[in-house]
Amino acid sequence: MIQQRFFAGAGLLATLLGSTSAFTTPSIGRSASSLFATSQPDVVVISPPGGIGEIASIEAARLGGSVKWFVISAPSSTSSPIALTAETLAAIEKAGGSMELAGATADSLLPTPDSKDDSSSTSSNDSALSAMAAWCANSKSLICTYDGALEEKKRVDRNKSPEQIENSVGINEEELIRSGIRVAMREAVRGGSAGSNTRKIAVLAAGEEVGDDESKKGDGGLFAGLFGGKEEQIPESMAEAMEGAMSVIRHGELFGAPESSPESSPFMAGPRRDPIVREMYTMRSVRIDPTVSVSGNILSGGEGSKSNRLAVGEAASRLALSKVAAANNMKAMDVSLTSFAATESPTDEEWNAEFTRVAEMLASPTGGARLFSAEFSSVPSTKRLAEWIAQKWAPAILRSYDIAGTRVGSRAVYALLLDETKIEIVWQELVDFQSVTSGRMIIEITEGGMTASRGAGDASKGFGSVSMTPLPGEDILVRRLADAASQAVEKGLAVKPQLAKKELVAAAPVTTVVAAAASTAPAEPAASAGASGPGPRSAGARRSSERSRGTRKRVTPPPSSGEES
Repeated sequence: MIQQRFFAGAGLLATLLGSTSAFTTPSIGRSASSLFATSQPDVVVISPPGGIGEIASIEAARLGGSVKWFVISAPSSTSSPIALTAETLAAIEKAGGSMELAGATADSLLPTPDSKDDSSSTSSNDSALSAMAAWCANSKSLICTYDGALEEKKRVDRNKSPEQIENSVGINEEELIRSGIRVAMREAVRGGSAGSNTRKIAVLAAGEEVGDDESKKGDGGLFAGLFGGKEEQIPESMAEAMEGAMSVIRHGELFGAPESSPESSPFMAGPRRDPIVREMYTMRSVRIDPTVSVSGNILSGGEGSKSNRLAVGEAASRLALSKVAAANNMKAMDVSLTSFAATESPTDEEWNAEFTRVAEMLASPTGGARLFSAEFSSVPSTKRLAEWIAQKWAPAILRSYDIAGTRVGSRAVYALLLDETKIEIVWQELVDFQSVTSGRMIIEITEGGMTASRGAGDASKGFGSVSMTPLPGEDILVRRLADAASQAVEKGLAVKPQLAKKELVAAAPVTTVVAAAASTAPAEPAASAGASGPGPRSAGARRSSERSRGTRKRVTPPPSSGEES
């Protein structure tokens, strides 16, 4: 049974599914007037509280979509309030978007320990999942993420009583939340919300659920057995839960916070004379690369990369609402998002340009050999940029521990400037106590950008063909090249592409209003400073005679009356 009600003074249509013990609806901290939910949403987001799930939900509503956010919290936890600012509510209302919230605890979605013998508990869980699937039905897209599960576990642990701590020994609540998310996503797919034309988007960390990870096998059975269910009741991965083609957005080390978090303030540690601005406001530029190339190379998103939560959530919401034309026909894709220094968030044209470049790389038959590409509006001097990469950037990267610490196999050794537009980074390997060139990375500079591709090694030593497997440390150099492109713009060696021209609004003329005086006498006009023209001193004239300074005149006192007589 689905019940709907309005919160008094909030104006937000909240939905409670099933029994109130199983489903809780986060309360809105501020007024949310005119935000009415629709029965057929454009986007359904399934996630823990806060994190990328909240950012993606709010951003999708800002873009004019109807959003349903299903929040899965830790077992036996109380719902935390979600506060939206008046500016966000006004932006959602202006764009015509809507937002509806519902939630459940992870234990209400998973089989209970008594589900083997107690049919009532099994039917209760089934009815809760059925209600959730009906609430998510007919959605055009689904977004699912684990981000926020660890924070939710920490929040619940802080509020536990000693008895609850003793009863929860041996239970990994973070994994329970993740399992509940996978079960909810599977039921949403099977419930009809994910048809053949519905887009399914998973937001995962770099290296998470990539290929057949044997270490992850059996987790579903472990927690299913813990809760008394069958092994197939809990999917082992997001791909298994979504049951079909899906788009994956991967992120590196996350930073930034949603606006409901206290850490969303631009300044750290309060007001200061020299304020410290958080990274989420100074690293807004993004770069999107294929996580795995045509030949199976891991190109980006590995260790060392950082991703802004705001950018990851915005990318997911734009894909879900089909706001990126280049990715509309790509139902199955796996990309990585990396953030770089910039104070302005990407425009619509910049998002389209990033995804267009990714689509071209994946569609190219040589996608495995082409490792990196960056576009510039112009390069003032290709020779200067090439020399900077070969003589400054490359030696510093090759001396780093990640590259120089390689002790086995081939290693990137040195960089060579071939001509004014081409740099070569050479990999060498010790074969029969002789250094042999086993591979190359060729960086080419043009007037409109920079590309990097993999080259062959020494043909006479058996390395004449281009390797179809990544060279050791190649992924590190690819990530550093993205940073090098950003540094080249900052140093003036390249010009950032201007994809969208912002219209300049002319300043309104300043009108001065003078109040009339109370007296009837006409006011004399004030003499302007330059009305009488420049004086003689400004023309270079000097005083005719110097005045005595620092002396005091002596005044003789008048004679007394006695002396005059």
